Formats: sequence, C-alpha cells, structure tokens
Amino acid sequence: MKILIIKLRNIGDTLLITPLFENLKSHFGESTAIDVLVNEGTEGILPAQLIRKIYTLKRLDKKLQKLKGEIELLRAIRQEKYAMALSLTSGERSAFMSFISGAKMRIGFTPKTFWAKPIYTHNLKEKHQHTIENNLEALRVLNIPIITKKVQAAKAQESLNFAIPTNFIHLHLFSRWMFKALSDDFCAKIIDFITQTYAIECLLTCSNQQELEKLQSILNLSQNKPKFLNNLSLAEVSLLNSKALAFVGVDTAIMHLSAANNTPTFAFFGPSGAIHWGPWDNDLFTSTYTQKNGIQRMGKHLVYQESFPCVPCGRDGCEGSKKSDCLLTKLNEELALRTLKDFLDPLLLPLRGEKP
Repeated sequence: MKILIIKLRNIGDTLLITPLFENLKSHFGESTAIDVLVNEGTEGILPAQLIRKIYTLKRLDKKLQKLKGEIELLRAIRQEKYAMALSLTSGERSAFMSFISGAKMRIGFTPKTFWAKPIYTHNLKEKHQHTIENNLEALRVLNIPIITKKVQAAKAQESLNFAIPTNFIHLHLFSRWMFKALSDDFCAKIIDFITQTYAIECLLTCSNQQELEKLQSILNLSQNKPKFLNNLSLAEVSLLNSKALAFVGVDTAIMHLSAANNTPTFAFFGPSGAIHWGPWDNDLFTSTYTQKNGIQRMGKHLVYQESFPCVPCGRDGCEGSKKSDCLLTKLNEELALRTLKDFLDPLLLPLRGEKP
C-alpha cells in the first residue's frame, strides 16, 4: 500500500499533517508506505521515522531549471504507482500533482478552477475548525478510524554544539510574516519580566538575517542580555525546545513545534484565529479553542489575543500595512504580562520552593 500526502504550504502547515501518519498505518498496516510532497524548506520539521520518502517542490527563479526540476519530480511521483493520494492543500497545483500520481483514489480540497474540480474522487471542504481537524477530514471521508491526533516533529540527536541550560525558557518572538510580530520594546519587556521575576535564563532563537536584526534591536532595549541562537536546523530547534520548561512566542511554526514537543506554550495571536491555529495539546482529543478571540487555553497551552471586534481579521496587517495594531500599539501590555505570569507561576515557582 503506497500513499502520497501533498501539503504545499509553510512549515507550521506541514507539521500539522503528521497526525495522519499513525492513523493510516494503524488502518492499513505498519508496512504501509507513506510518502509526502511538501515545499522545499519545510521538510526538516517532519519525523523521518514515520515517512518512507519526502519529495520537495523547489520554487526556482530560472524558468528552465524550474521546468526541468518539476518534470523530474512528476516523473518520480508517477513511477511510484500510488494507490491513494491525499491532497491537503486547496489549489490547482496540488490537484494536478494528485492526478499525476496515477492514484485511483484521490482525496482533496475542491479547487476553484473548473478544470481541476473533477480530479478528486473524494472532495473535501474546509470547515470552521482547527487545521488538524481539517486535515483529518481526508480520513473521515474514507471512514478511516481516527485513533490519535498527536502532532509529531523531527528532533535532532543529543549532539548540539552548545551547552543547553538545565532550566530555561525558550523564546521565539518571530514569524516569517512580520505582521504577526510584537513590538521590539514589548519583546524586551517580556525578557526582562521573565528574567527578573523568576531568576531564570531565557534562550532565544531566530532563523534568518531579518529576524537576527530584529533580535539585536530587542536586546538593545532589554536590561538583560540573554543568549540567542541563529540558523539552527528545525530538528535542532526542536531538541532545544524539548528541554525548555516553557515556550513563549508568537503564532509561528516554532509555536506548533513546541506544542508537538509537549512543552507548555504561551503564544501571542493577532490576525490569526486560535480556533484554526492554536497550539495543539497532544494529551487532548478535542480542541477547546471555541472563542473568536481573547485569552484561551487548550490543556497546557495558552493563547493571548486582544478581544477587539476586528480580531482575528486574517489580513496581512491593518489596512495592508504589514503591521498589526492588535499586537503593537493597541496591545494591553499590562494584561498580557499578568496573563503570562499566571501561566508561568505554576511551572516555575515550585523550582524555588514556592507555591503558585
């Protein structure tokens, strides 16, 4: 039994397809070959032990190289003779890849283009529910029992080139979409608040030059100078995060990775909705993100979001500015830090022999 799963989105989206793997193997048998097709640069988040093969779609600038690469990719997929293709991305490209696979059973979210609509043998529609649940619709339409909703991330071996502190809080204050970012000044306040309130080390990660420059600006505003690590692989960040007492960050792939590691996760949300994107607690089977906005929990994880009527808007910043006022000028910093304290107290005060 060969199954191809297609998810052509970002790193966090790719991670949230992983609950399908164990459900498929449970239903069809452990020998089931599960292959995935994802965008290049997202594959490092996937747990290799559950996957036979990973194809990556390269977004090349040079047209000839792009054409050659995609022809080779299509040929490789076609040669596998898949029995089933699950396309978890709405769009014509994913539908076409599903068709090219030659699979007799093709399940996917119905594309808008008229020529692509007949491609799937089983059509899906996105519902107002968590992204994990929408991905699992591919199994429900086939009457495949869902026995787990556990998210699993890649993790590096215990061989990082730096000493991981015994007790620390992991902070990743960036997203590839800067309209999900907090102000540099408030990020500095978060660092100082954690360091001074709990006398514990903060360890920050960032992943590219833009984030590094923003991090330098944050550190210039901070009274404390925590350690930071740049350009770790996703598996290395995962290992680091798995040893943290808690994670604090924004709506980003590393937030989802933290939740997958069962690390208590505190996330600031702006334009995105927690109902769809909140950090998933692997110890639960049903999402508890039911409000449009505001402060919400799912098990050990917490989302902080302002309760403005326009939140979440799903847009790339206010009026297309690439900046979100609900995370910047209109963020209730006092309430946010008080909520963060309520989240961290039960985790950190016992380390000092204090009661929460």
